[in-house]
Formats: sequence, structure tokens, C-alpha cells
Amino acid sequence: MTTSSVPECDLTASLADQIVEIVNRGLADPDIEQVRRLMLDSLGVTLRGAALPWARDIAKWSQRFFGTGTAPVIGTQASAAASVAALVHGTAAHGYELDDTHDETMSHPACTVLPAALAVAAETGASQRHLFVAIAAGYEAMARVGIMAHGLHVIEGGFHPTPIFGSFGAATACVVLLHGEGRPIDADRLITAWGHALSQTSGTMQFSVDPTGGAVKRLHAGYAARNGVIAAELAMESGIGTPRRSLDGRYGLAKMFGGEIHAAAVSRAAQDPLQIHCISLKPYSCCRIFHSTIDALGEVTEKYSTSVEQIRRIVVRGPQLIEDQHMMRRPRSVMAAQYSCPYLIGASLAYGPSRYDAYSEAHLDDPRILEIADLVHFEYDAELEAMYPKQFPTAVTITFADGSIKTSLVKDSFGTPAKPMTADQIAEKARNLLMEIDSKVDVDACRRKIWNDGTDARTLAAIMAGR
Repeated sequence: MTTSSVPECDLTASLADQIVEIVNRGLADPDIEQVRRLMLDSLGVTLRGAALPWARDIAKWSQRFFGTGTAPVIGTQASAAASVAALVHGTAAHGYELDDTHDETMSHPACTVLPAALAVAAETGASQRHLFVAIAAGYEAMARVGIMAHGLHVIEGGFHPTPIFGSFGAATACVVLLHGEGRPIDADRLITAWGHALSQTSGTMQFSVDPTGGAVKRLHAGYAARNGVIAAELAMESGIGTPRRSLDGRYGLAKMFGGEIHAAAVSRAAQDPLQIHCISLKPYSCCRIFHSTIDALGEVTEKYSTSVEQIRRIVVRGPQLIEDQHMMRRPRSVMAAQYSCPYLIGASLAYGPSRYDAYSEAHLDDPRILEIADLVHFEYDAELEAMYPKQFPTAVTITFADGSIKTSLVKDSFGTPAKPMTADQIAEKARNLLMEIDSKVDVDACRRKIWNDGTDARTLAAIMAGR
């Protein structure tokens, strides 16, 4: 059900009540296991991201705040206020297009919710169980706020879902942590925090069509994580009032960024899984939309073994969004390359799908990649678009030099809930990422600590900061 007017029932309050119920009930064992998997995935992604130029720049900028708090600042040995640590951590986590994705909202929760939650937990000294329920609540809020606004509509309107929805998820996790453990959460505090989050919400998709200026996109997650911390702190520590219908009001999030209100977002049966179980992990270092494209490409090229001389034409079928935002043939930045359908097909076929460095500046003029990229064309497919954004299907058709044609359609790519990565595969992804920067971090030791019930939140925050 959608509506273009303000609904009579208060959907903001209804969603807040449901989040509170989840927190007060606590997590089941499968939920705790999933939070651990999400943390392990984010560990490798974030520590690799911290070594990239944009993350180093924001860490350097943060030096002026060192000593203002006890939250570890990733990429340094210093600590700072939670909002500062969350900004740096979020930027690193979103630094290389490998962070997890909530497909239906086309947003990335790990790079917004986790940095904020870990920073606040480091300051409050939360227990592991309290941290985990805060993270699950943050994912739940971010996902369902995004469903209410409809992520695809948000992107089509030119806004970036991760910072738009992420500040709400981050604020939710932080309210849970600041509220303290062992007493019922106050829904009014959550509603107030969402009001503060609404007034800070921003982030457009201009980076996706700019050949050179895309690095700022990495900061979008950091901004959302920081804003979530600030929103929660203001809700818990000040008397500043905020709009009570920040999600579904006349000028609320859903109307302003999505155009209409999807009331189904607040409909949840008791037996429905939490949104943490609706998360896709990313094996490939590019825009999540194209993971099905890469899998389909592997199927029609004998696992990426076909040479460019054997190919006459490559056609990708999918939603109109691909043509509108992702067909740049000569990207001039890492960000633009990771968002370019022609380039990522060229990189995957030239070097295999797991060569993360194929998107580096050193490869932007690589003739092996660009020769393949010039063979790539797009065709709109209404049937595939109708599946978005609950699934990200694409089809790849290759016409070979001998006139033969092969097509593959992939609806659920590797890493989605339908085809999940195992914990061992997640750990291997982390090892491969950290190997690129000669990191001394022992992934297996970190994994054992994440899975140890006795590891408290401060220790987990230090682990996730590479300490």
C-alpha cells in the first residue's frame, strides 16, 4: 500500500514501537550468529578501506579532535568523541564498494550502523549482548525506513539511499546503547532521535555521473554514522524537540525523498525474520547492482576465460537505472570505475571478478579493460526492472566472433540471502583484502573474539579498528 497524502495512523510511532519491542525482547541465537557474520565481513572491508586515500584524509582531518573521547579512531592509535570516530570509521567502511547491502532499500547498513554503534559502545562500556541488539535494531530501523521511502524511488530522484536512511539506523543503535541495559527502551526517545536525523539527512547521486569527483561518496556513510550519533546524543541528553512524524509526515523522509509513503514498511508479523537476515554480502568490488551481471558474465564466458578476440558484442539487460547512471565508458576515478557497467565487465573479464585492484587509478587507462568495455551495450528490460529492488537481476548476452550467442540471466547473485557466503568465505574475503595492504591483523584471531560470548563491546570496537 502506498499513499501520496499523510496517513491517518502515525507510522513513525508504530515503527518506533516495533523497534522497541525487538530490543526489549532480545535476540535469538540465529540473530546473534548473523550479527557476528556481518561484523566479520565489515572487519576486512573497513580495515582495507582505512588504507585508501579518502579514509586517510578524513583520519588526518580528525586529529584536531583526538582526546575528546574514548572511541577508537580507525587508521590511528588515538581516540576521540564517538561522533568523530563514527565519521572516520564509516568513511573507511564505505571506502571500496565491498560493504554489505540491504537490497530492497539499495542501501549499505554496515558502514553506517556499525561505526556509530561501536563508537558509542566504546564510550558506554556496553556488554556484547547489548551491542548486538543495538546493531540489530539499527539494521531493522534503517531497512524499514528505507522500505517506507522506497530506495529505488529515492535513487531515481537523485538521492543516495545510504546516507538518507543510514542516519536513522545509526541513531536507533545509539539510542539503544545510550539508554542503558536492563531497562525498557523509551519509544519517545527514539522518535526524537529520528527527528534530529531527519534534519541532518542529505546526500545526492551526482557522484555517480561525475567522471572525477566521486570520492566524496565514501564520506556519505561516515556522515550518516556521525549524524546518527549526534541525533541520539541530542535525544538522550537535551530537551530540544523534534517533529514526531519524521518518517511519514507531510515533509517527512518518505514524502521528501521517495515521493510517496509505503505503509507496508510497518507491517511485521511476529514470525518474520529480522532485517539483518535480508542482507547481501559483496564478493566483488563494484556497485551491488552488477553482482548478478558479473555472475552471469562468468556463466557465458566459461568462468571469465573468453578472450576479447572471441567477442563481437556484449549486451546487458536490466532496469533503466543502468543506462541513466552506470554507462560511463571512460571513468576517471576509482569511484566512477566501480559504478561503470562497461568498465566493470572489462575488469572482470580481463582480470577475474576478485581482482580488487582492477578498479585502481593505475588501471583506468588499461587497454585490456577498455577494449572489452567498448563492446558493452545496454538494453532496457521491463520484466527485470519489475523485480527491483527486492532482487537485482540482470542478463548478459554475448555474441561471439563466430556468430554464436550465449545468454545468462541471474536473479540472485553470490552473497545474497538466497546464495549466502559462509563464515569461512567471509573470513577468506577479509584475509584477501588485508593481504593487499600487508596488514598484521590476524583475521582468524579476530573471528574467534567476535564469536566469543565473553568479548565485551570495548574489545570489539578495538578489534574493528584494527587494534
